[in-house]
Amino acid sequence: MDALTNALSRATAVLLQRRHANGYWEGRLASSPLATAVCLAAFGDEPDTKIKRDASMDYLRRTQNSDGGWGDTEISKSNLAATLLVLCAHAVQKNMLPDDALKKATAYVAKLGGLRDGLRRVYGKDLTFQVPIRMAAAYSGLGALDAQLSWRDVDALPFELALTPRWLMGALGLPVVSYALPALVCVGLSRHAQAPSWFLPLRWLRRLCTNKVLHSTLAMQPKSGGFLEATPITAFCLIGLKAAGRGDHAVAQNARRFLEATQREDGSWPVEVNLSIWNTTRAVEALALHEQRLPWVVCADANNGPAGQVPDAPHSRTQDWLLTQQSRSGHVYTGTHPGGWGWNELDGSVPDADDTSGAILALRRLGVAADHPALQEAVRWLLSLQNRDGGWPTFCRGWQKLPFDQSAPDLTAHALRAMQALGTTTQPAYAAGWSYLKKVQRAVGSFVPLWFGCEQAEDELNATYGTTHVLFACEQGGSYSEGMRERALTWLRSIQNSDGGFGGCMGARSTAEETGLALRTLATLGGRADHKNCERAARWLFEQQRADGSWDPAPIGFYFAVLWYYEELYPLCYALGGLHAWAKAQALWKPTDVCRITEVARV
Repeated sequence: MDALTNALSRATAVLLQRRHANGYWEGRLASSPLATAVCLAAFGDEPDTKIKRDASMDYLRRTQNSDGGWGDTEISKSNLAATLLVLCAHAVQKNMLPDDALKKATAYVAKLGGLRDGLRRVYGKDLTFQVPIRMAAAYSGLGALDAQLSWRDVDALPFELALTPRWLMGALGLPVVSYALPALVCVGLSRHAQAPSWFLPLRWLRRLCTNKVLHSTLAMQPKSGGFLEATPITAFCLIGLKAAGRGDHAVAQNARRFLEATQREDGSWPVEVNLSIWNTTRAVEALALHEQRLPWVVCADANNGPAGQVPDAPHSRTQDWLLTQQSRSGHVYTGTHPGGWGWNELDGSVPDADDTSGAILALRRLGVAADHPALQEAVRWLLSLQNRDGGWPTFCRGWQKLPFDQSAPDLTAHALRAMQALGTTTQPAYAAGWSYLKKVQRAVGSFVPLWFGCEQAEDELNATYGTTHVLFACEQGGSYSEGMRERALTWLRSIQNSDGGFGGCMGARSTAEETGLALRTLATLGGRADHKNCERAARWLFEQQRADGSWDPAPIGFYFAVLWYYEELYPLCYALGGLHAWAKAQALWKPTDVCRITEVARV
């Protein structure tokens, strides 16, 4: 068995082994020092909590970086937000950090400008994350780091606007993104309680609105108690309610229950419970060999090749599970219509453009007909989300004030691929999407995504991810210009590292995620001219593959408010997809090999 077939066999086997019995992939998100710190700060010294407080403090002590700061994951570089929140946890928990560690952390924060100027430089006009951090600092007493910081420096977020109809909220130009409504309420309530507005009519209005707004927030809270199933947002809401004197409210009690249930054995918390729907659609795409047939759909017969469908094949369970996760009603959080998919199967997940596009593509790969009612409803949902500029945002149409609500190339390209899969490319929305992509292509040929980053890039943007995903949309043809495609391919070739791998930008270290994405793109669209480039990229993946068939993850994901994470399935799915494309390009991937891999997986 040659190196390519061996790598594919091992990677396919481990990916199939990680599939749940019900047909989906749950994956595992990185533990997060930032999420752990804000959870510790939220619980404070509450005596009756079930959290593993000592384990959490041990986790934070051992994840401090040599420069004195903390990153969003254990392998991330330090940043101001994570370090400030660890200091908030220290202030609340008392004596959590040794003196030397505390001194180094304080110096790191001071070097970056502290709670006032530093956070403003990091987040600019976007108050989604910087105001909750200042609130946590004021609540914990960390404001002493900045002598001038007080509750008056915690922006008075207009929580009363949470009562505004969802369709109007985009026009209001709120300083927080669409997904942050619970934080808008809870942080706003904390400021109102601690430092109410000097303008008496506004103060009275907010006093009158408080109970009604809390009732509205409770209606948005999922059964688990976790807003968006996300630990940082939920923990910030708990801090805000406690600071507002509402720590016994049902919203706060539900938040506590969620945070207690999601803590890991080592005392840490991840930023999110899981990304099961996203991971499942990534796994299906990685296994699909760029055809409608999947390697785990066919029967294994090493002598005679594929012998048809396996009775009760696992793909039918995956298909059924994905169809079950489609939203069946309008969403209370964003006001969107039924028909979309969120990032996981839990109640706190919110339908979004990326996951809906991914679900459409995966279901088509799994054999669901294009005219299936679920897919037709899904494409209508996608079309209703498209912005006037022709691009697609994540959650809500028309919220264009802040970056995380604006149209993005990665989301738009994914939506165009979904339309291709359903044969709806004659609609004006399809041409408008390509026009948007032409407008946002950078002069060098690249595209930058919204939800993925590169820590080593000066702007922290992952142009490799964005560019490859736009090029994936070019695989099936479209309204793009040849010049646009060729400029993108030329840029992609130019950033290949000397070791053969790819990072998120020119000069960034190679990762399995970006190398797999680039290999898939060059093998599919580059042609014979890219044979050597593909060979070098594939060799890098062979050399970096773990003994169990997987690859090391890198922190390339952006969660809400530029919060870094890594997911253990990403490198496996993206590397496997790249190797599949390279095998197909070389005509080395034969049906008998498919059966052999199925046999390996069953063992």
